[in-house]
Amino acid sequence: MEHDKKEEPKPLPMKAITLGVAGFFTLVAVAFLILPAFFDSTPFGLLFHRGPAPWALDPEEQAKFRLTESQAKGRYHFQQYCATCHGPDGRGNGPTSSTLNRRPPNFLLPAPSGLRNSLDVAGVIKTLNEGLPGNQMPSFSHLPDSVKQELAEYVDHLHKNPALY
Repeated sequence: MEHDKKEEPKPLPMKAITLGVAGFFTLVAVAFLILPAFFDSTPFGLLFHRGPAPWALDPEEQAKFRLTESQAKGRYHFQQYCATCHGPDGRGNGPTSSTLNRRPPNFLLPAPSGLRNSLDVAGVIKTLNEGLPGNQMPSFSHLPDSVKQELAEYVDHLHKNPALY
């Protein structure tokens, strides 16, 4: 008759399950947020490394392009934010430029007619802040003013010194 008696199931160990789930998400956060930073050169990654700033050029490149420190930083930001459309050297031939309705301008050529803003520092900052409505150039108003200034100085440098590129 003892077989007929059903034992009541044991309650789930909720504390152990909660700690296990929290531990799992902690491991995921470490794996996806901290470890990649160890291998990259972003400011967060540089916490793990002692080396040159990610925008720094070696002395030969610095001399070749005649960039100021601010323009060199702008070059680094340009590679991050602009090169996919404008190309790595600002020629308007980035990998996504062929998918756009209108090809981005080549900063190494004289300013094309119909350009809404000039390619000097003030014009580039205006474009970064506002984007180009009716065009596929988005606004980058979310960027810090210092980054926009450095980007604008680099684009101005490209436009004024095409022979260096």
